[in-house]
Amino acid sequence: MNTLKNVQLTLISDYKNIEKYRSSFNDLAAEVFGIDFEPWYKAGFWNERYVCFSFADGDRVVSNVSVNMMDLTLAGEFKKAVQIGTVMTHPDYRGRGLSSNLMNIVLSEYDSKCDFIYLFANESAYGFYPGFGFGEARESSFIFEPASFGGDAALNWRKLDIRNGKDLEILKRLAYKRMPVSSKLGVTNDSHLIMFYCLNFYSDDIYYIQQADTALICRAENAALYLYDVLFGNACDTRAVLSAAIKNGGARKAVFMFTPDLFVSGLKGVCEEKDYKLFIRPRGQNFPFDFTFPRLSHA
Repeated sequence: MNTLKNVQLTLISDYKNIEKYRSSFNDLAAEVFGIDFEPWYKAGFWNERYVCFSFADGDRVVSNVSVNMMDLTLAGEFKKAVQIGTVMTHPDYRGRGLSSNLMNIVLSEYDSKCDFIYLFANESAYGFYPGFGFGEARESSFIFEPASFGGDAALNWRKLDIRNGKDLEILKRLAYKRMPVSSKLGVTNDSHLIMFYCLNFYSDDIYYIQQADTALICRAENAALYLYDVLFGNACDTRAVLSAAIKNGGARKAVFMFTPDLFVSGLKGVCEEKDYKLFIRPRGQNFPFDFTFPRLSHA
């Protein structure tokens, strides 16, 4: 029996600067997802583009749905989108429809303010989102396996240490001014998400090519270079930068964790199963080409 059934809850939102609520939100995120948002907040990267909608029991956040405002370049056109994330409810408060209520509140607030709404769900939530008008969309993976490959010897990289103030400033500058990594599907104004990932998951995987004023977030595994994002500081030869990255990473191929804007021999898109699914609202909204959202833009 749920003894909390008749507890009165309060709807709260956009409370990142209210310590008691932010602290409770952090506790819930740590319990449900193992994620701590506090270093991100203290570093000044939690901005107005990430907004929490939550139910609180007194000072305690017990359920949440977060909204990320996203600016996309899609097939060369600008699109305003909303990405939903951090959907969670404390175990003691589940089974009361709290996430459903918050989803309806968010959809009512943002449906008319964007071109579409999307989210990434893990397996346990696959059946939840279709009831809100979301449809599944299939993403691809992109693999670049050049037949012969030399790279540009002049484009050497060095690892950025974001514990070092100067290196952190390089990353921040490039994140804030980033250009879309692709005209097919790219993201801008997502510095808050880039910095969240760099602080929490990829602090040892950030490299800088000074000649191109470009940072790459990537990881070499099993002779493949997994490219999570590329932050171009200025217009440059994209293929030369990516080729140099493969060479510097000691790899034979690159796996793009975003949609590359390259039309070269050796690049192929492969539709494959992932450990999550992309859902888009309105249902049926899809893109007329192979695509994948930049991994570091996931909320």
